[in-house]
Amino acid sequence: MSPLRVLPLADFVVGQPRATSALQRALEADRIFPSLVFHGPGGVGKLSTALLLARALLCQAQGERPCGACVSCRHIGERSLIHADVRLALPEKKSAFDRDSSGSEGPAGIDPQALQAEAVRNPVWSVLIDRLRQGIAFLQRSPSESPRRVLIVDQAHRMEAVAANALLKTLEEPPAHALLVLITSSWHALLPTIRSRCRAVPFQLVPRTHIVNYLVERREMAAEEAVLRAGLSGGRIGAGLDLDLEEFRRRRDALLSVLDELARHGDPGLAVARAEAIVQAGDSAEGDLEILMALLRDLMVLAASPAAEARLVNVDIAPGLRDLAACLEGRSGPALEDLETAIESIRQKGNRQLLVENFLIGLVPEVPGPPGVHARS
Repeated sequence: MSPLRVLPLADFVVGQPRATSALQRALEADRIFPSLVFHGPGGVGKLSTALLLARALLCQAQGERPCGACVSCRHIGERSLIHADVRLALPEKKSAFDRDSSGSEGPAGIDPQALQAEAVRNPVWSVLIDRLRQGIAFLQRSPSESPRRVLIVDQAHRMEAVAANALLKTLEEPPAHALLVLITSSWHALLPTIRSRCRAVPFQLVPRTHIVNYLVERREMAAEEAVLRAGLSGGRIGAGLDLDLEEFRRRRDALLSVLDELARHGDPGLAVARAEAIVQAGDSAEGDLEILMALLRDLMVLAASPAAEARLVNVDIAPGLRDLAACLEGRSGPALEDLETAIESIRQKGNRQLLVENFLIGLVPEVPGPPGVHARS
């Protein structure tokens, strides 16, 4: 087979020059390794890149690939996967598989991004052995429409042990037409026997400026919104795109009021009440603590340099943050350290209520007491 003429993959994937350049060279030389592992943080484009690779390999155009116009390209999309020679396996609920599976060779006619988001929201799900057996059987059969067959296993570190072991024979003796792409946020969570038989393709967090440019230029988003989404994404472009900005602002405004209230005229009793409200939020409590982290980081930046607005995450509320930073009088840095410690302790199964209370009490300003003694107001 002659080398492929491939469009620059970097034009399709944001902020992943190392991964795209490696795949570009392999495609153009027609030397794609039969088993790849895309590893790196979640939300940085690994699944999108795997689907792009499938489009480039299976594209029917005689010129540069992927053309985006042929039937094959149209059937391999981030939001619609219906190609007969591409399959996707993800963590899923066992009862749903048993109910819905009818012996088919795997999901087809699906929304890959929606399925991935659902799997992420359900960390107890795993990549099932039955689903993987379907995928292996699919790879072994000859392609029906293309020269290749592609199996993508998303969140491969969540494969059941027996499922991971079932892959070994396919990894050792892959059919000539087969490509297996494993996607994981935890390279070392994969079995060593799997890692040793695959070619690793590393992904990284996306620089903030790259995300801003992508949102403005390709998504035609207003600059202020793009900057806010990019700052809140933590380098994960998927998180920036999926953010419910209206809900985020509602929660942020409430938490900013808590910080302001405690910093200006709070007392320990008020801190306890506000901690209880945060903890009772249930599943959203961890998200609230992450929002508080971003706010405190911004306050620390402004305390060090009031003119450093360009470095803020919450740049849309810079004036209010500047006033609060002045009110905190240098306490934002220690408060950020206290919150980081509290969050880590919560993740280690510490008492959430007590830890959040202690953090918020630390924001209450001290008032002078007798000589040599300080007391909270």
